[in-house]
Amino acid sequence: MLKVVLADDENKVILLMRKLIDWEALGYEVVGVANDGPHALELVQTQQPQLLITDIRMPGCDGIELIRRAKELQPQLHFIVISGYRQFEYAQSALKYGVEDYLLKPLKQEELSSILLRIKDKLGEEAAVEFQLKQNSERQQERFIDTLKNAADHDQPFINAAQADTEFGLHFADGCYFAALVKPDISNAAQHLNGYQLMMQHTLEIVRQGVQTLADEYAAALLKEGVAILLYMREYQPVEVKQCFTKIRKEIEKQRDLFWDIRSTVCIGSRKDRLEQAGVSMREALWLCRDRLCHVQPWRDAEIEEPVCSGHYLMDAAQKKRFQDAAEYLDANRFAQELESSYRYISRRQPLTGQMLEDWFRQVLEASLYGMQQNGSVADRFARTMIEDFWRCTNAQDIFLLLRQNIRQEILRLEGEKALRETRPITEAKRYIQQHYQEALRLEDVSSAVGFNATYFSALFKKETGQNFMDYLTELRVNKSKELLCRDDLSVQDVAELVGYRDLKYFSRLFKKITGVSPSDYKKLYR
Repeated sequence: MLKVVLADDENKVILLMRKLIDWEALGYEVVGVANDGPHALELVQTQQPQLLITDIRMPGCDGIELIRRAKELQPQLHFIVISGYRQFEYAQSALKYGVEDYLLKPLKQEELSSILLRIKDKLGEEAAVEFQLKQNSERQQERFIDTLKNAADHDQPFINAAQADTEFGLHFADGCYFAALVKPDISNAAQHLNGYQLMMQHTLEIVRQGVQTLADEYAAALLKEGVAILLYMREYQPVEVKQCFTKIRKEIEKQRDLFWDIRSTVCIGSRKDRLEQAGVSMREALWLCRDRLCHVQPWRDAEIEEPVCSGHYLMDAAQKKRFQDAAEYLDANRFAQELESSYRYISRRQPLTGQMLEDWFRQVLEASLYGMQQNGSVADRFARTMIEDFWRCTNAQDIFLLLRQNIRQEILRLEGEKALRETRPITEAKRYIQQHYQEALRLEDVSSAVGFNATYFSALFKKETGQNFMDYLTELRVNKSKELLCRDDLSVQDVAELVGYRDLKYFSRLFKKITGVSPSDYKKLYR
């Protein structure tokens, strides 16, 4: 299937295009629609279509500009332009950008079908094979980088050149190997998550285009930490490497029209003469990337500043216990106070590294998760999302705010669930009492009906209602008897029996104690 994106500021035109053509029968799949230029560009970036059909006039970025910028993102992209009669000459100017054809409104099924078939033939099997090879190559690079990252994380030797060739189709030989990490940062990235993800994908493409002329072989992939690269050069050229990555960094920072405060950091691991040592280089690049949280520099090189990969932060056991307790007791304020105190402590550490900040972050998170799990289920994705969000932080303050906001919200969620768990049996108990108050009702009967032992239920009932069980039952019976005493056809004896009292004297004494008047006097007053 060839992927196509439809772009028009009128929804009815997009709907018409979708219904006019049997896309699947022609070998196409509509992978996205857009009503403005920026959204269309985003779809080109994320969906990688072979064809873009666009109106010549689009809000936010007109058709000509859209075509130009889309070509930069994907040089092999094909275009069909839609135009009104009055914009015919303007539409023709788009042909110089490689537009495949144009359509005049109103759209006709035969014309569009004919153009689509012609484009499909032009792309042909060769284009489809080339695209598939590119996709396969990128997936192999992702697998290779994942394997390298795993070796770096566990401080293990990496594979050799022969294994890289056999398992991943990457061709290495004698020369220089080094890892690099390119990390874009924007403030409040979590609030612009879709834009951040788009920017990261765009960064990956910028890196691939940049290093393919520099390296004799390379692999690049997108990780939560940033864009990770392993480069192989027969001979290391420091000036060319610096120039290449400076250009990459500047290309990333051109995105300031979308993200006003974007900055990027390039972290280079030490150079190795064997692929088996590449895990060490990647470990150093990751360490330098973490350290940008403390020391903002656009260029970090392990050959110039040696990463102290063994320098870690270990939280005091008593402090961990305080985090656990605050989370276990679902005390959001206590957690916030403990976090504030702990953050002040870690902030004053000298020297403070990004690795230490990550250690602190993970230990606060783990202790809090352990405590919260004593009170309910915390989804696995909570911890995963927190760790992903950590890598979107730009400084220590961001990490503090991430912990304070998200763990506090999770504590409050669990507190609400716990309150609901405790309230539900009381609601069921009240319903049961309403249905059975006329009987000789005991605390044990009600607690058994809602599935609790009598002692625990009694305490829970008092906590939720402010009354003990017998006072609640008595008040309910007296209120019901007030209603019944107003009826002419019922005597006081009848009313007493209807609300659950067989002893008339006991009922009268109880009624007067609560209302201040006897049942018979109450009946006279309200008849």
